[in-house]
Amino acid sequence: MEELRKKKADLEEELQTLGSREATLGEKVKVLEEKWTVHDLENKVKAKRKAVDQLEIKVKELERKMAGQHEAKEETEEPPQEPQQEQVVVMEPNIAPESSSKVEEQEQKKKRRFF
Repeated sequence: MEELRKKKADLEEELQTLGSREATLGEKVKVLEEKWTVHDLENKVKAKRKAVDQLEIKVKELERKMAGQHEAKEETEEPPQEPQQEQVVVMEPNIAPESSSKVEEQEQKKKRRFF
């Protein structure tokens, strides 16, 4: 009987030790999971910062190119000159009275064909 009591006490002590160890390990797992999550987020932030930095560099480069092109365009442009007036000459054909009646007859024939 004494042996059984001692074995029971040893098993209860081991059970308490294992329970305590389980709780400690559970907490350690939670801490490590949080650390892993933080580490993963840090990596994502670094990658996103790198992408944003590259885009900012590209934007500045394009803006610099556009500013350079605008300056070069201003240098090559000549000062505006007064527009020259163009002369428009309208010439009317000389139609003899006979030919105008022929044209009218032809137009009448065309109209009759369509109807």
